[in-house]
Formats: sequence, structure tokens, C-alpha cells
Amino acid sequence: MNGKSVSTVALFGLPISNVSMAEAVERIANGIEEGTTQQIATANLDFARNARKNSFLQQVICDCSLVLPDGAPMLWASWLLGRPLKQRVTGVDLIPELARLSAERGYRIFVLGSKEENAQKAIEILEAKFPGVLFVGRYSPERKDLGEIDDEEILHRIHKARPDILLVAFGNPKQELWIDRNRERLHVNVAIGIGGSLDMIAGTVRRAPKFVQKMHLEWMFRLLQEPRRLLPRYVLDTVALLRHLPREIVANRRQPEKTNMWPMEVSLQGRTRLVHLPGTLSGEDCRVVESQAALAAERDEHLVLDMTLTERVEADGVGCLLEARRTMIAAGRPLWMAGVTDPVRRVLQSASLVQHMRMAPTVREAVRLCGMPERRKRFVPQTGQARIAAKAQQEAKQSRVVAA
Repeated sequence: MNGKSVSTVALFGLPISNVSMAEAVERIANGIEEGTTQQIATANLDFARNARKNSFLQQVICDCSLVLPDGAPMLWASWLLGRPLKQRVTGVDLIPELARLSAERGYRIFVLGSKEENAQKAIEILEAKFPGVLFVGRYSPERKDLGEIDDEEILHRIHKARPDILLVAFGNPKQELWIDRNRERLHVNVAIGIGGSLDMIAGTVRRAPKFVQKMHLEWMFRLLQEPRRLLPRYVLDTVALLRHLPREIVANRRQPEKTNMWPMEVSLQGRTRLVHLPGTLSGEDCRVVESQAALAAERDEHLVLDMTLTERVEADGVGCLLEARRTMIAAGRPLWMAGVTDPVRRVLQSASLVQHMRMAPTVREAVRLCGMPERRKRFVPQTGQARIAAKAQQEAKQSRVVAA
């Protein structure tokens, strides 16, 4: 996406975009104007817990163009790591803003998922509030496991409606994995997983009063409404919070307090762009890393980050590494990190990110390995239609055996 670079803060192993609501909407509008498919996620603590259990899901989220901070624990964690986020950007608040954007600029919106009556009611409310909003389609398929969903039927409906914005309300992690596996076939500019946001807009689930939201206690309000459904989830989320956040804080604080302020340098070695990082990666240096990744992608160059002298990375430093990685993968090229020091490696390990990074012991080795393409394995289970066809073939085969 064009425009100002977004500061990214790594929390629970996810690249959380440090944006306000207005900035998020602007980025989405830019994505629509660019004409490429952008996947956007709205992340809360339950979302992060699912990602830590599933490395492929974590990879999918790390590849998203924006990962918006939907839950209060994201804000709390950012404060504890010394890189506070600007504000909560929830899916239920984002959808009305997208409806307003549609009314102003003519963007077309398709709603996929949620209960049929809730989706229809939410659309009616938004149409009344934002005259001129263009909802061009709605489809609530039968609830099924991810591997049993008939992608072809859904894609046919989406292609027929020709939306600019696709809102997917399957719930996490199903919605993120479904968007990812169909990303190249959606033919939409922006696809966003919105969870149960439509239920709140429709009024099926009451939202907390504004003062409760400002106190970051909306989770408690929801728990009081749906204790049987939410209590087990919140217990698991709390366990995950107590398990993972202290590890990240400890790893962050075990880094050297003061490091030599080596200046950042950039050099070229053939078609490889070498970025020699400073002793501490944070602040403005993060923006330089992101801009160099964008430049390498634009010029079809390889990118190597020399981290030999880097002994400290803050949460925004890890965030910019993830952002640079995403930029290079989108361009079809890997990002290599060379000479990663032990303190930095511990920070990456605490966030379960080592497995997603390409590391080489030296710059020379990283440059040599740059020719290896980034092959990203995608989870593509059989669709419902494919399962039916396979079953029919099996039955036909058995029939022939019996007849013989």
C-alpha cells in the first residue's frame, strides 16, 4: 500500500499495525485504489492464542497487509513492552467506517458469513445510517468445517457481485485461512475477517456502553451476556496471556540496556541490497528498514539485513522485520537476516518467530542463499465439491469391482 509507512509492533508473535481508525480506513482506501488483493485481520487475544498453536495460521497473519488491534490485551501488552499502540481498532467499529467510505466513494461491499437474519439486519441498519452505501451481495453458507466448505459456489457469487470489499464473518481462524487459500481467486481489492461484528451491529449481541469501552472492560460486559460460551474461551486466553507475555517481556529486558550506536548503512552487491543494521533497532531506523524492503521489491532485488552488530530490538523493531519480510514475500523474494546475535534470537524465539525467518550465519552466506525462492506452503484442504466428486469416484469404482 502506498502512503506513509505504518509503524508495526510485534505482540504475541503477530505484526500489529499501530494505526488509528482514520489511518486504517485511509490504508484500506489506498488498497482499493491500487487494485491488488489485500488481506486484513482484526486481532484480539483469542486470535493470538490460535496463532501460537498453529504456525501456518501465524504465517498467514504475518502476511496480512494490516493486522488491526481489536482487543484491549493488545494495548496492555504494547504498554508493557514500551511501544504503546495508538488505539483499539475493532471490527465492529471498522464496518460502519467502511460503509461510510462506500457511500462517499462508491466502493462495493459483499458480506459473507454470519447468520442470514443477522447479516440482513446489519445491512439494513448500515443502509439507513449511510445513504448510498453499496452492499452488492450477501451470502450465509451452511456452517461447515473449513475443509468441507464449497469454495466454488462462494467464489461464483462473489465474482458475479464484483465487490471491492469482502467482509468475511466465519470467525477466527476459519475466516483468515479461507481468505488466504482463495486470495488469488477472490478478485477483490480488500478482504477482511470480521468475526461476530455483524451480530453486534444487528443488535443480537449488545455492545458495552462507551464509558465501558474506554475503560477497556468490554470483555467483561460480553462475558456477563454470554458466560457459558465465553468463560471457557476467556480462561484459555488468560492462560495464554500469562504464558507468553512474560516470556516476551523477559526476553526483551535481557537484551543489553545500552548498545553501541552503529549507524545504519545501505550498500549493493550485484542484485542484492544489503542493509547493515545499527546496534539497536527501533524508532526511525524501523522506517528505514521498511522503505529499503519496499525499494528492493520495486527494483526486483534481493534483500539481506546484516544484524551482526545488532544486540537489541524493541517491539517495533521486530515489527519492522515482519513488515519487511511480508513486503519481500509479496514480491516473490525471501528476506535473509545475517549474523543474528543471541539476544535478538531470544526475542524472536519468545514470539515463536524463528521458524518464520530465514537466517544465515554470515552476510556472505546470506547473499549466496538469496537465489533460493521463497516457497510458501499453503493449506488447501479439499472443498465440499471436491469431496463429493472424490466420493462419487470411489463409489463408482466399488460398483465396478462388485459387477466384475
